[in-house]
Amino acid sequence: MAECAQTEKKNVVYDLKDQDFFESSDLKKVKVLGKGTFGKVYLVQPKSGPGRLLAIKKISFTEDDRERRTQAFYEEVKFMQGLSHPHLVPCLLAVQCLDYFAIVMPYYPAGDLVELIGKQESSRVVRYMSHVAHAIEYLHRHDVAHIDVKLENVFVCESDCAHLGDLGMAMEVTHSSRTILAAHMGGTMEYWPPEKVNADEHTRIDPFKCDVYAIGVMYWILVSGQQPEKNVDYLAKVYASTDLDLFYTNWFTLEHLLHPKPAERPTASQVITLLESDQEYTSVAEASEAGK
Repeated sequence: MAECAQTEKKNVVYDLKDQDFFESSDLKKVKVLGKGTFGKVYLVQPKSGPGRLLAIKKISFTEDDRERRTQAFYEEVKFMQGLSHPHLVPCLLAVQCLDYFAIVMPYYPAGDLVELIGKQESSRVVRYMSHVAHAIEYLHRHDVAHIDVKLENVFVCESDCAHLGDLGMAMEVTHSSRTILAAHMGGTMEYWPPEKVNADEHTRIDPFKCDVYAIGVMYWILVSGQQPEKNVDYLAKVYASTDLDLFYTNWFTLEHLLHPKPAERPTASQVITLLESDQEYTSVAEASEAGK
């Protein structure tokens, strides 16, 4: 029988002891949706027949890394169950088995934003970025930095809304300086800001402004159609792309999000305001172009 374990914030993890979750539940694997260092994400459906499709993140571990994986799993579950926002991917169920953990989440059939690089009109891109910014603002308001904001972690639902997922690297930052050692911050190199790229082991950086920079990188990639790169000056690429068909509000927002100095970047709340202006202008401009 499964036992219910609770974390400090009353979040629930079901301990199945020596049972296998997939064998003991009414869910069967359909296909692999993604892979990572943590394990795999599966698309699952009820064994009994047609029903709601779900995604399950299976986090495998060995005896050697059990302690580290366990700590990371409970930290991720703490954030996913303790925080709730319309544009954050929720945890529907968290399970501990003999040699793996499982996090059950909604399935987003439209996939992630990687599939949309260079394929969407500016107004739609701005809307997705606005959804992400609202999720980030909510996290930051609760002293949580996401750390790994990227296209692969943003999913689109049937209602064409974007949802930010994967809180596996998220960190609670309550230090009065609102900074952490750069060496303690993970993430994906293609989305790192200059202060993280150039940091040494003693450098402290603001993870909240790193999240903002990553939104700028996603925004740029989607509107330019270019692929993310490591150790690149994205703002220089923006300035160099004079032939790109963007509205002046898009340029203005990108310039602020991708500013090399973190102190000059907007807060997540200010990003929302910038994107609202972008959305209003691009929607009107695109409608005007369509009417010609």
